[in-house]
Amino acid sequence: MSSLQEAIACPVCQKTLTTAPQECNQCHNYFRNEVAKIPSCLIDLTPEIVKGEAAVNSPPLRTELFRLPIISFLYERILPPIWAMGLRNVGGIDIEFQQCLEFFGNNSGVVADISCGTGIIARQLALLQRCEQIIALDYSEAMLGQLQQQMQLNGIPPSQITIIRGDVGALPLAANSLNAVYSGAAMHCWPDAEQGMRNIYRVLRSGGKLFATTFLQPLPSIVFRFFTQDELRQLAIAAGFHPDYVQVETRGIYGTLKCVK
Repeated sequence: MSSLQEAIACPVCQKTLTTAPQECNQCHNYFRNEVAKIPSCLIDLTPEIVKGEAAVNSPPLRTELFRLPIISFLYERILPPIWAMGLRNVGGIDIEFQQCLEFFGNNSGVVADISCGTGIIARQLALLQRCEQIIALDYSEAMLGQLQQQMQLNGIPPSQITIIRGDVGALPLAANSLNAVYSGAAMHCWPDAEQGMRNIYRVLRSGGKLFATTFLQPLPSIVFRFFTQDELRQLAIAAGFHPDYVQVETRGIYGTLKCVK
């Protein structure tokens, strides 16, 4: 089995291809059949799809917004120049990518871009060809569709990025399976940031690294949930990260969280 097959897990029974039974009463073999599609197309491992049921609770507006085709179409067409003017970092997403690379170091194993949007970082990682495996995961089908289009434009073959539709609250990834996780400008969109952080801690290997960014208060938490610097730190510690290995950096209304498991 490859490291990729050992990393992707059923969000219902939490088993990988190496441990899932041939006949699973929980996911009815949907997981096994879906993973067999790799690398030809994206796979859907949201819990409700795997179980063949309607979602019990609708995701909040802050999550549903990004499923709109118009939002995904405009995402890379209008936001990068705004980010570059200083909303995220002076220099925008390229500076954030360099900061992420410096933090990850030579950690070139299995890396996931969680809440990847159109996969800007996942694609840059693929072009560097430094990672053993790259997983790009998002809840929005529209965003992932844009990712596929951009991969074609960038000349990135499907074998270099495994695209998963998944929920950060029920990550379809195995415990201790990832070397690093990037999650850019996303935590304020998650339905449950506490659960999302616990899941990321679970899937990281010992010594694995998380580089996450998000917007901060005093932005009002009306649609999105914005954090204080201390709240970000406490989220990481509550998820399991040791306080000595949690670092929060802020610049205006933008925060960067760096953690080592």
